Amino acid sequence: MPLPLDPKIDRAMIHAFVVDFYGRVRLDDTLGPIFNERLEGHWEEHFDKLTDFWMTVLGGIPAYKGNPFGAHHQVVKEGQHRMKADHFDIWLTYFDASTAATLPAELAAIAREKARRIADSLRQGLFFRLSAAE
Repeated sequence: MPLPLDPKIDRAMIHAFVVDFYGRVRLDDTLGPIFNERLEGHWEEHFDKLTDFWMTVLGGIPAYKGNPFGAHHQVVKEGQHRMKADHFDIWLTYFDASTAATLPAELAAIAREKARRIADSLRQGLFFRLSAAE
């Protein structure tokens, strides 16, 4: 098994963060229906995938193999409940609360910065459109 790039990061810690975060998201009146529609019956699988993702992003064991943009693109285009650009702000609020509650302060700050960059990138990629006048 590969060693983490940063030994302070372990899977149990990141998994606890992911579960806490999605526990908050699932209860939100705006985000909850979006996630619940797609993940009902598959939450544990999602937790594992997102634990791999955040382990990789934060310098733990690089285990994530996936396409975040592709997954989010589907959520914009399909389903009764669809993602909108301003939903990333709500997402970041819960992300900040969960990092503060579950991660050491230094790692929480790094995670929040990376999450903002990821959210900005996804928001631009999914929702940015030039107006006809430009």
